[in-house]
Amino acid sequence: MNTTLLFTSFLAGMLTVLAPCVLPILPVIVGGTAGTHDKRRPFVIALSLVGSVILFTLVLKASALLIDIPQNFWLYISSSIILLFGLFTLWPELWEYISARSGFLGGSQQLLGTAGKKAQNESLLGAGLLGAALGPVFSSCSPTYFVILATILPVSFAVGILYLFVYGIGLAIVLLAIAYYGQRLTQKLTWAANPHGLFRRGLGVLLILVGLAIVTGVEKKIELALIDAGFGTTNIEERLLESTQEKPAAAQAENVQTTDMLPHLYPAPELSGLTNWLHNEPIESLAALKGKVVLIDFWTYSCINCIRTLPYIQSWHEDYTDSGLVILGLHAPEFQFEHKPENVAKAVKDFGLTYPIAQDNDFATWRAYNNHYWPAKYLIDRDGFVRYTHFGEGEYDETEAAIAELLGEEVKQNAVTATLVNSRKIGTPEIYLGTARRANFVANAAQLRANEWTLSGDWQAADERILTQAASAQLRLKFTAAVAHLVIGGTGTVKVSIDGAAPTTANAGADIIDGVVTLDSERLYELANFGGEYATHEITLEFQDADIAAYAWTFG
Repeated sequence: MNTTLLFTSFLAGMLTVLAPCVLPILPVIVGGTAGTHDKRRPFVIALSLVGSVILFTLVLKASALLIDIPQNFWLYISSSIILLFGLFTLWPELWEYISARSGFLGGSQQLLGTAGKKAQNESLLGAGLLGAALGPVFSSCSPTYFVILATILPVSFAVGILYLFVYGIGLAIVLLAIAYYGQRLTQKLTWAANPHGLFRRGLGVLLILVGLAIVTGVEKKIELALIDAGFGTTNIEERLLESTQEKPAAAQAENVQTTDMLPHLYPAPELSGLTNWLHNEPIESLAALKGKVVLIDFWTYSCINCIRTLPYIQSWHEDYTDSGLVILGLHAPEFQFEHKPENVAKAVKDFGLTYPIAQDNDFATWRAYNNHYWPAKYLIDRDGFVRYTHFGEGEYDETEAAIAELLGEEVKQNAVTATLVNSRKIGTPEIYLGTARRANFVANAAQLRANEWTLSGDWQAADERILTQAASAQLRLKFTAAVAHLVIGGTGTVKVSIDGAAPTTANAGADIIDGVVTLDSERLYELANFGGEYATHEITLEFQDADIAAYAWTFG
């Protein structure tokens, strides 16, 4: 167990309430306890919210069917509950009328009087429902939460639950303090308890506005404005998370005295949690491959760094399989759409890959190898020892030489048709557009500096993507590279301009035809290609349809 990550989980829970995606809805917490005298109500709201976050997490991991449920579905449910609370707070007579007509409260005449109003205002059931409604909103505001969700829970359910519980404790402490002191403050204001007073009606209006802000996406726009202003806590978390990551095993290993050129680094960890095998029957363990040399390649199909390595891996499969090499392409998804077997199968076919490939959707084998990179290669000898590792692109000759050595073969040195890049000349790093890892975003920018990007038109922001809400939404970026790619999902078309003009044969990417990209699947699209000329350019995308998602820019 990683004690630093345990502490980070606790701190992340406390910091979550200051995250840009939470600040706009804190009034709901205060409003839920204002004007009441029941000391249990702050506890109920805070604990039900934390319970909702944990339950929501487990539901997401329990069923792969939820992959296709839009993220907004949960926000619509949350905002609907908040809107109802706002309406009933603004017009308490409405609740009394509905209760009496429906028989929810047994038709008791007492509930139509003062006691009934008090019961409605201080209902612990209502407090719990209000807290639970906020769970899906809070559960998307912390990088630590995503680490627990994506990589820890799948490998060790018990450890993942522990980290999630500690995260919840940190979150509950701060929420409880906000709810409790908000209640204490309003208790001193006797007029705040009057269900028909201006204060309570004002809270009702506030709840309605928050609910509308969530359902219409205004809450996300406020979040973006806060992020753009430099407000947020995710940088603190990300620095702490970096300190929790152990170095890759290959980097830790000391040189082992051996008669071979390649040292015995460590026994290869076992395969785990692999599904949806292609080109091979399921391989349950490395023991089934004993006597073979095995190359494990962790990759994901929308990653440009992975894509550029695939021709070499396919070539090694063709050249050395008969000599005893087995290549296992373990697909570990970066984005949600990469979990889908049909998407992976299509990508494998499009790339022309024929070696065994399996999906590591829960990162079980990824974690077993303590891996942190796309792509990453682990070369295992016939006795089950890892003898060579390589992370990222390049060093193809060295990797092939290691394969040949373990096989006792001469290096084939067959020519490979692949894209080569000069990474030192690429001046723009990978840029994520979703709020969880966003960088270099500038709101309403007329002029862009190097590596900056901006949006215009109607957009909705989510954790790993941005989504067009109407036609003519624009995305602009200033980058330094020879090639620009964007991960896009949805159906429709995108009009492209480069340096203020329509693309030409000298700069159009492979996916552009007559200045337009026609989207055919969720994948990486090449939008600009300057044929090896590394320079600074500005690209503008005009999306012609709604519900098109953009995820991340990568460069070559």
